[in-house]
Amino acid sequence: MVSLKFKARIPVFDAHIRVGDLHNELSPCRNRNQLLTEMDLHGVQQALVYHVQAETISPVDGNRYLESWLDNDGRTYPQWLVMPSSDSISQIQTLYAKGKVQSVRLYDTQSVGLPLRPWAYDGLLSWLSEVRVPTFISLPDANSDELVTTLSAYPELVAVLVGAHYQHALWIRPVLTALPNAYLELSRYEPIGEIEALRDEFGANRLIYGSWYPRYAMGPMLFYLHHTTLTEAELALVCAGNLTRILEEVL
Repeated sequence: MVSLKFKARIPVFDAHIRVGDLHNELSPCRNRNQLLTEMDLHGVQQALVYHVQAETISPVDGNRYLESWLDNDGRTYPQWLVMPSSDSISQIQTLYAKGKVQSVRLYDTQSVGLPLRPWAYDGLLSWLSEVRVPTFISLPDANSDELVTTLSAYPELVAVLVGAHYQHALWIRPVLTALPNAYLELSRYEPIGEIEALRDEFGANRLIYGSWYPRYAMGPMLFYLHHTTLTEAELALVCAGNLTRILEEVL
């Protein structure tokens, strides 16, 4: 009889977890211990986490709220939100000087009318390129033309495009082709056969597992990856190895 229980058979580092409460919705995990319980249920050893208040209200304040979700046990790692304003950049550079920055996530300035263009982002993106801090950018919040045009001006920037969904199927190949230093996080990128096709075209080393929990459930994409034709070595890269490598390359 086929078991209905599933747990990953290789080490897993979830690249995309949101913590904290939305203004109109409580998080299913009220604290760090509850999040670790959810991770254990799926066999997820480590997670990169950002605070929802940093995404929806204020990067500076939200980053402060993130501290309570962190510990020194090597299970949760901070992802700081940043926007191209002096106070936000100053906060991130101070954290970087303390050795606390391994990745950042761009705040969605489109929502307040500031496009992702070099004239608005040059100071921030130039510095992130110089120190090789992986920069996570939400695909659902991005303008595809601005994304490719602007990131092409910073070829040394390590970019991770997060929140991929099957509705982005027409974007993915041209974006990965135009941005050879970009990685794709797979939140809900589930077109049948597409993981294998991207592996064949771009290599498994450019794909990263992330769940975007609790926006999406933690398990479905992980289950899906385990039922592709990825080899065990490729699966290990996608589920943990690629993310670990780019986080360790920060100067």
